[in-house]
Amino acid sequence: MVTCPAPMFSVDAGDGDLAERICVLASEAAARLATCHLPQLAKVTLQVVDRFVHDVGSCLGRYEPAEATLEATSPDVYPDLIEPDHPFSRVPIQELFDSVVVHELTHAFLDQQCREDPHCVASHEYRAYAMQMQTLSETSRKVILDNSGTFQEVPVERPNGFIARAAPM
Repeated sequence: MVTCPAPMFSVDAGDGDLAERICVLASEAAARLATCHLPQLAKVTLQVVDRFVHDVGSCLGRYEPAEATLEATSPDVYPDLIEPDHPFSRVPIQELFDSVVVHELTHAFLDQQCREDPHCVASHEYRAYAMQMQTLSETSRKVILDNSGTFQEVPVERPNGFIARAAPM
């Protein structure tokens, strides 16, 4: 376990270079989220895991509010988890990994803000997906938006083409 220079984060990555990279990424994401009036209020632990299964199936990341823990699937296993026809398969792996971490950090910060009055899943997902898209390069954003209609029906809890193109309220 590594305590980041920004003490509100600790990282368990099994790889010192990856842990250091996540520390920097988390610190930068926290600064961006703060400018969106979403400051970090409590410590978050980020863990890189080989694989986990979420309610909606295999996922690249998740935030567990009860433990203030963000789990991100190791980028090493992305090729095994992402279907070749999914738009994410066309995004460089490290860039996609970074965007997933930012997506889940957004959930973490929303959870810290909204404990008494939780927002609906769609509200969380819109904000998390918007921050994830902002993390991606312009080229990768275009790839996802241009191909977001190519995959089959997805559960409401997961980002989809409509959420990616929706205008904020």
